[in-house]
Amino acid sequence: MVSIAEVSLTKVDRYYEYSEKDLAIEVYKQLETKLKERPKPDIIIVSSGYMESINKSTLSAVKIANYLGFKGAKTLRVENGDNGGAAIYTAYSFIRSGLANSVLLVGIDKFSDLNSKQLNDVLATNLLHEHEYHLGLTNHAYAAILTKLYMKKYNVSYEYFTNWPIKMHDNAVENPYAYLRFKADLKTIVSSQLVAEPLRIFDTAARGDGASIILMTNDEIVKKYTDTPVYLDKISGASFDYSYDLDLPSLKLALKEINYSLSQNDIIELHDSYSIIAALELEELGLEKGKSLNEFESYQVNYSGGLKARGYPGAATAMYQLAEIVMQLRGDFPGRKAVGEKGIIISTDDLATSSYVSVLRR
Repeated sequence: MVSIAEVSLTKVDRYYEYSEKDLAIEVYKQLETKLKERPKPDIIIVSSGYMESINKSTLSAVKIANYLGFKGAKTLRVENGDNGGAAIYTAYSFIRSGLANSVLLVGIDKFSDLNSKQLNDVLATNLLHEHEYHLGLTNHAYAAILTKLYMKKYNVSYEYFTNWPIKMHDNAVENPYAYLRFKADLKTIVSSQLVAEPLRIFDTAARGDGASIILMTNDEIVKKYTDTPVYLDKISGASFDYSYDLDLPSLKLALKEINYSLSQNDIIELHDSYSIIAALELEELGLEKGKSLNEFESYQVNYSGGLKARGYPGAATAMYQLAEIVMQLRGDFPGRKAVGEKGIIISTDDLATSSYVSVLRR
């Protein structure tokens, strides 16, 4: 079994005055205060999607290990775009295989160092087909196409999609780690900036800076660090090309691998990079196609506010999801509280071409 000993995270925000080094040190200091003793990880894994492109920095895992005082440690950086679920899978695999007794998992990305145009250009390098980037296409354009196809297939208006950001902002108001802690109503959303018709700014993830650290161990040593561990029970993943059939084959495959069945008692954090992606992920989980954004409030989904309102710190997002689920299961999440014994993390890239599903329990 793989145990989560402790978690720590910063508020998602724009930290113009801080570097990745500063954010990593700050979040690690918070982690240390929560543990019975200082961790001695066998390996430090860093999840960061864009350090080279945004901050012109390589060897990030080596640098962060040194910043945190772990000289001589084994280090590894996992790059899977903004899908940090790959880093969780890697840490899990090291412990399950016996190659490591403990792993310090660090998620970090810093978007505020670029303006929106520059950042859109960086994120567009995620597109699967090289010529698309060179033609100037962006992830926003693909999300807009999916939104139009969904509206046509299920005969819904744009207002259908506003249910998601309205609820995410409601949830984020209670979360002290959230970036956009304010409510949003229908009028505000439908009159907001058009990004790619019919997509509006409230349909997109709120990009910000963030860092989160997870101490993951095997069952034998977890009690050295905490009396309230949470267990990472299962994790699966898959990748696939874009689909314009309004399904997400990568997520479908990952869910099938662990034989997941949706329950109203589950505590769920999903990767809502766009309102349309949230709808499609909910439908892969089991909600009715074409009606998921009218039905999801019956489930405990994204009580953090999600990428929409908690904020989107790149490849650190999955570590935020993991930290939030751990705190929910322990009962000490400082925002809107869920009740349940099982947590589900859906980690994807912006367009869900790569998906990882993690199952946690007390």
